[in-house]
Amino acid sequence: MNTALRRTTLVIAATLAAGMSMTACAAQTPAASGSSTDKEGGTLVYLDAELSSNTQLQSSGTWQDSAYVTNITDRLLDRDPETGEIGPYIADTWKVSDDGLVYEFHITGGVTYSDGTPLDAANVARNLEWQANGDPDGGIPANNWFPAVSEITHDDDAQTVTVTLEEPYAPFLNVLSFWRTSLVADATIEASLEAQSQLTGIIGSGPFVVESEKYGEEIVLAARDDYDWAPGSADHEGRAYLDEIVIIPVTEDSVRLGSLRSGEADVIRYIQPSEEAGLEAAGITVLGVQGAGNVNAWQLHQSAPFLDDVRVRQALQHGIDRQQILDDLYTDNWQIATSIVTPTTFGYVDLSDEFAYDPDESAALLDEAGWTERDADGFRTKDGERLSILTYVDVFDSTAKPLFQLIQWQLEQIGVELVIKETDYANYSATLEDPAIGARRNGWPEADAWVRQNVNYHSQNTNGFRLAEPDTELDALYEAQADATSDEERAQVVGEIQRHVIEQAYALPILDDTQVFGLQPYVHDFSTTYEARPTFYDTWTENK
Repeated sequence: MNTALRRTTLVIAATLAAGMSMTACAAQTPAASGSSTDKEGGTLVYLDAELSSNTQLQSSGTWQDSAYVTNITDRLLDRDPETGEIGPYIADTWKVSDDGLVYEFHITGGVTYSDGTPLDAANVARNLEWQANGDPDGGIPANNWFPAVSEITHDDDAQTVTVTLEEPYAPFLNVLSFWRTSLVADATIEASLEAQSQLTGIIGSGPFVVESEKYGEEIVLAARDDYDWAPGSADHEGRAYLDEIVIIPVTEDSVRLGSLRSGEADVIRYIQPSEEAGLEAAGITVLGVQGAGNVNAWQLHQSAPFLDDVRVRQALQHGIDRQQILDDLYTDNWQIATSIVTPTTFGYVDLSDEFAYDPDESAALLDEAGWTERDADGFRTKDGERLSILTYVDVFDSTAKPLFQLIQWQLEQIGVELVIKETDYANYSATLEDPAIGARRNGWPEADAWVRQNVNYHSQNTNGFRLAEPDTELDALYEAQADATSDEERAQVVGEIQRHVIEQAYALPILDDTQVFGLQPYVHDFSTTYEARPTFYDTWTENK
């Protein structure tokens, strides 16, 4: 099927997906038309499961938008997806003062943005100032991952940028490798919030450029012919192999799957575990990628009824049989969580024994907490109230509904009622502001898990556990990991964070977060970032 016809078919399918699903096509992958081992050329059709919502760097956060931004921009530093090591990118060298306050970056020469303007020391300095301070007049927030900056200077002759921090900030190099700190042209920095919130408003220096965007229907990325500054972790240099990437949001699982089976799509994201074996039998490559960062966990809100009691939270911790969840619902592409972060995350400590499935321990904890009576339905009660917890199915996780339902059944066995409700993508975030909601599914593969946790869980930031009073010990630990001046010191602190969160049962680790992709057999060298976001720079297709 030619590219134009495929695109037309898929746009129609995406439009219809909200109201009806296509009949799944035969489980058969068509032979590649015009197959070629020449890597250069061709169009790749990529179906994402979600709509683009906001690409403004400091305020965006959805998975799909971060993936698109990653492919059209570059970062100051590179994070090797295999090793996690920081390496050169737009900064070809750098040095850090012994006190951890002064960072000097040398900017590689000859780099330009897609609008032709230079990516030089002056532009990098402007980007860093914009990230650190935002643009209050334009409604652009500061990047809450950024440290407090004392001064940023640049030397045009030497092509260096010097950043002086107010205090040491251990994750700074990690943050500079992250998609949220992607470098953009002056024209983007000067643009309105509305313009920056659309992918066409992000002018980057990456291997692809936004050729067109039809909101909710299609994004087309075209290769930059003059691109020649890929990071060292890439497999080649120069122009990207693909001519074009056509990104189409298809929110209906059956439509995405049918399009892959029929050959209308080359790559899709989000595959239900129950579909993996059938796709592999049909010759489709199923790739599960576990990015470094925070695991798929349920954060518990202490503003909700009954969850301010640590014994109740600990009972929930031991009442979840994670191995049953993996065996019944998932595949070998997934694994159960063994801490609040994945094993490839800096400072990871295996704490699985501390929250192992133990319904007898759950029962003892609930008895101790006074939940000794049972109502007619078998749920525990105290003072005439049922031990009931409210949650909403996570709209960002395609496997969430059966996962929630199985946990609901498991908690019922220890006498706890889990009430599951649903809302749509557009209203999910606002709905979760309700203080009566007891549990929220979260999990973010990130450049630095501890920065994310500090932003989300420090009582002076988002206070995601909704503590009535600050946990001063946890706050101090989040601050100490950022101030650490050696890896050894920081590793010790983040180990203490993991133990404290598990001991207090602030969060219930469930699974290591996995992104599952389906690829046609004629698609080669598909890769992902350290955080498992797809990158297409090295990808090539036999179909031309």
